[in-house]
Parts: sequence; structure tokens; C-alpha cells
Amino acid sequence: MSAPITFTGLSTDQNFNEIIDALVSARRTSRIGPLEDWKQAWQTKLETISNIDSVLSAFYSTVRSMDRISEFLVRTASSSNTGILTASANSEALVGSHSIVVNQLAQAETEVHQGIQNSIQYHSGVDDQTLSINDSGTDKTFVYEYDGTVRSITVANGDTLQDLMNSINNDADNPGVTAKIVTYGGKDHLVLVESTPSGSASVVIDPNGDMTLDGTDSTVDFTTSTFVETINASGSDKIFEFQYGSNTPVQVTISTGATLEDLCNLINNANSGVTASILSDGGSGSAARHLVVSGKDTGADYSITLNPTGATTLDGNNDTEDFSDGTFTETVSAQNAQIRVDGYPSSGWIERSTNHITDVITGVTLDLLDADSTETVTVTVGTDKEAIIQKVEEFKDAFNNVRSAIKEATFFNSDTGESGSLLGNYALQIIKTRLDSLLSSSAPGFRDPDDPYINLQQLGFHTDVEEGSQTEGLLLLDTSQLSAALDSNPDAVAKVFSVYFEGITNDDQITFQSSLDTATCGIYDLEIDTDNERGRFRLQGSDWGDWIDLEGSSGDYYLTGISGPERGIALHITYLSGTGTHSAELRLKNGIVTEMSRQLEKLLSSSGPLEVLTEHYNDIIENIDERIDEEEERLQAYEERLRMQYARLDAYIGRMTQLSNYLAAYSQQLANS
Repeated sequence: MSAPITFTGLSTDQNFNEIIDALVSARRTSRIGPLEDWKQAWQTKLETISNIDSVLSAFYSTVRSMDRISEFLVRTASSSNTGILTASANSEALVGSHSIVVNQLAQAETEVHQGIQNSIQYHSGVDDQTLSINDSGTDKTFVYEYDGTVRSITVANGDTLQDLMNSINNDADNPGVTAKIVTYGGKDHLVLVESTPSGSASVVIDPNGDMTLDGTDSTVDFTTSTFVETINASGSDKIFEFQYGSNTPVQVTISTGATLEDLCNLINNANSGVTASILSDGGSGSAARHLVVSGKDTGADYSITLNPTGATTLDGNNDTEDFSDGTFTETVSAQNAQIRVDGYPSSGWIERSTNHITDVITGVTLDLLDADSTETVTVTVGTDKEAIIQKVEEFKDAFNNVRSAIKEATFFNSDTGESGSLLGNYALQIIKTRLDSLLSSSAPGFRDPDDPYINLQQLGFHTDVEEGSQTEGLLLLDTSQLSAALDSNPDAVAKVFSVYFEGITNDDQITFQSSLDTATCGIYDLEIDTDNERGRFRLQGSDWGDWIDLEGSSGDYYLTGISGPERGIALHITYLSGTGTHSAELRLKNGIVTEMSRQLEKLLSSSGPLEVLTEHYNDIIENIDERIDEEEERLQAYEERLRMQYARLDAYIGRMTQLSNYLAAYSQQLANS
């Protein structure tokens, strides 16, 4: 845009800037104003569509939470003795009661080691056992305690590891400790073991913290931090072997210098199903620490076998702790849970490997907590009517939100002429028609009197048609009617709402197997021609589909719909070949909420009417923006032309003013002369 032209020192009283601004504003109002109003109208339509999309999406979320019987039908289960077992139920459970006796709980096996019998202290090592460990120039002390006796061993200047070992062993007051040197991992290690392992005492290094062979003053450090209590001081690797259930035996390798904690970690890291831990029983000797191995799984199949192939070499020999199978006690046995249900079996028990039992009573989960073969527990299964009514209320409210949004967007007031921003919009008509049709129609595949309920009107739904009512046009629910239906037949109520592709035929030799969601639910006529081994479908009200070849063999045929409304329906036929043509009927059923869910998925998809309409309206707004930009360019050019014209006019008036002033002065001069 060029720099604005301003007018200063005008020769007239006219303000040309105000004139130009007024002219430009008038043209803007007449040329761009209508375009901006038009754009705003389309933006209002888009905002309305966005609002409807939001309430429709919220309705879809509500529908999705109840479009299967397992989500809609809420069962309850209670136990007469929650100290022995608790119970829960899903939609597959049948209303009624069951007697349960718990004889024993499922357990995971636990094996506890006898405890560390040989307290073995293992030093971190020196490079050479023949080199000095004390170059301080003075005597130092090595201190240990065993069975309450503290011994301080003098280590003279220049003494080696061998000298220290000999000094310990030759100590006249040695309380029962033997010193050894073990070479392992490129180092020589001082080892202190019990001369006679008992488990009642422990070797303790530097018990009072006053050892002077402590790594300072040119000495090797032999304080507590440089020792570990090891389970293997043999100088070679050892094996600990175990087996979990019928799995392959596991062998873990225990290096020299390994601790009880190291053994625990090795077992746990084997990921075998066995966990290891350390139990301290509060005693004072080394035997107070016990290795505990437990199975992760309950059940008799998950026993723990120690040293199953005899490969364990961590057996108490050669300065190792004994972890052979005879040193463990089975404190908890691997066993199955045992229950009796409704008196069955009359002798013996139903066994399961877990206390969380889901497959004995259909739809009922039992959680066993205690066993008492003399106590009979009653489990009662019922229907949670209040929870179901709440779900239905949520469905009604979400549906009414959609109806209200569409009603507001399409209203027309004949008195005032006012209307909603989407009055007459085809997309909203599609949505309203499809949803209303599903709500007012019978559920597909349902038929009176074969089904107790076939539509939502029988369950208390109706539309308020009272003119002027606050709820005019909205869906209403008679909860007392719904409650009575739930009392009478809750399963039938659940089906009309939320059954999913359930098939029923009227011929025991032509049975429904399954269906993909590509099929159209409804009532089909069937023809099975066994002479030509073919079959076909006809959705009632439509034409027969093409003949389809039967698969399988005589008496064991299968018919699968390939195209059309029957695509994905699979039937099993047990008629023999050559027995003629057999006619039957198939009712493929979907609940109304189930169908609503499928329809909403299409309406809200990227190819749905709202998305198509949004794209179209955005294109219109984009075109309007382009036209506004074009008009802005024209308006800018118009303003520039005006400013140039008025600049020339101003210059002309200025010249005329100068000429007038000159003539007036000249005339005055003539008059004076």
C-alpha cells in the first residue's frame, strides 16, 4: 500500500481526509459488509454443526457402553459367609442360588532351608599371598569374634597372608575357627570357617571396630567391609538345582564368594516361576537366616523339586553351605482348591488350581478365602435392576440431547420469521430420520410372539407429543413399566436393547453358527437343496439371493453367505445328501441399542453427513475469504485514486487562492494610486 496522502494548509475550509474516509467506508459497507455477513452466517452454521457433532459423539459414547448384553445386563452375587468366599457375577449368570462347600484352598508350595550351618567369612583378596600385608613398620592387629570370644591376632611388619592364616590357626586360644587361603578370580582370599559347623554361632570380623590392619599406614584392609559371609568358599563354581512343576530343571551357578543374597538373585533372575527370599527367624547364630523358595502359582501341578537330577554341588562339602534337598522343609504344599457345588460331587471334590474360580458356575466368579468342610455357603445371583434403569436413563438423556440440539438448529417461528441456522438442512434430516426410525421400530430379527419384547415402547419409552410442553418432542421413560419388565424377564429386556448378532432357526437340522457384522439383521427365508448341494437366503421383503454351494459333506454341510444382506452368516446343515429341498427360517437379531451404535459409527465417520457438510461449508467460507481479499484490493485502489484526485483539487484551489489574493492586492494598489 502506498503512503497515505494528507492535506495540510488547505486553501479552503474543506477537510478532504474526512470526505475520502467517508467515501471508502461507504464503499466498504456496500461491497465487503455483505460478504462478511455472509461469512458469519456460514460460520454460525459450522458452530451449530460442531455442537451437534459433540452431543452426537457423547450419545455414541453412552451407547457404546451398553451395546452388548455383557455391558447392559448387570448381575449381582452375594455370599452368606464372606469369610469363606466372596462372589461376583456377569451377564451370563442365571438368577438363582447355589450352595458351596470349600474343603481346601489352592496353595503355592513353599520350601524353607534349615539355615546357614557354616558361618564362612570370605575376604575380597590380595594379589599374592606371599607378599607383605603390613609395611607400616610396626605391628598391627587382625580382630575377629566367634561364639562370644574375641581374638586379636598380631600381624608383624612384613607378614604375608600366609603368615596371618598360620597365626590364626596356631593361636592357642582359637575359639574354633579355621583360616584358609582360597585362590579364585586371580586373587588369593583369606577364608575363616567354623572348625565344627553348628549353626548356633557366627564368625564376626572386627566386632568392635578397633582392628588396625585397616588399609591405612601401608597395610591391606581386612576390616568388616572387605569380607562377606559366603555360601561357597571352595575355590570353584557350584550348582544349585531345582524344578518347578513339570518344567525343565533349572541349574544356577554359584561362584566362589557368593552370598545367600546372591543365590536369591540368581533364582529370581532365572524366571522359572519360583521366587526366593531370605527369612530371619530372630536367632543369634548363622542358622537364623533361611533361604525360602516359593512357587508363583497355586495348584497341585506346581510343586517344587530340589536337586531333581542330583546336579546340586552346593552340598556342604569343600567349605560350601549344604543346599541339597534334605536340608529343606516343605512348609506349604502345592495343592488345588477343592469345592462342592450344589451337592456335586456327592463324594469327592471339584478341583481347581486357583482360588479365583470362574468356570464352575456360568457367569459367576468365586474367590475362596478360607476352607471349612462343615460350612455350607449360599451364593445368591440376582439382577441389579437399579443399575440397569440408570443405564437406560443415561441412554434416554443422551438421546434427548441430540434431539434438542437438532430441534434448536432447525426451528422456525411462523410469527416472527426467526429460524435456526440449519433449518431444512439435509444432513440433520438424515441423522434425525435414522435415529428416530431405530427408536420407533422393532428390533431387527425380533418378532411377536416369539420374543417377549420387540421394541422400546413395550419397555416404557414414548415421545412427548403434547404441544407447548417443556419436554415436547423429547423421549420420555416410564420407569415403573421398565421396572416391571425387568422383574418379569430381565434377560428378554437385555436382548431387545443389546443382543449382538444372535441367530435362531426353526429347524434343528439347519442351525445358526455365527455371523460377521457385515450381515444385515432381520428375518430370512432359507432353502437348502441337498440334491444339488446348494443353499440360498432371502431377507424377508427382498428377493432371493444367489445359490451358494454347500461346503463339507453329507450330513455335515456348511453354508456361508457371500454377498448381499446375508454376507457373513454361517449355518450348519445336518441333512443328508439327496433328501430334497428343505425350507427354514432364520432370525438374525440385534438389539436396538446395538443397531444404534452401528448407525452412529457411520454417522460420525469421516464419510458421515456432518463431516461432509463441514468440509462443504469450509469450502464456502474459503471462497468468501477470497472474494473479501479481492474487494479489499479494489477498495485500496479506490482509496488511492480518491486521494490523488483530491490532491490535484487541493493544488488547483491553492493556485486559484493565490491568484485571487494577487488580484485583490493589485486592485487595492490601483485604488491607492
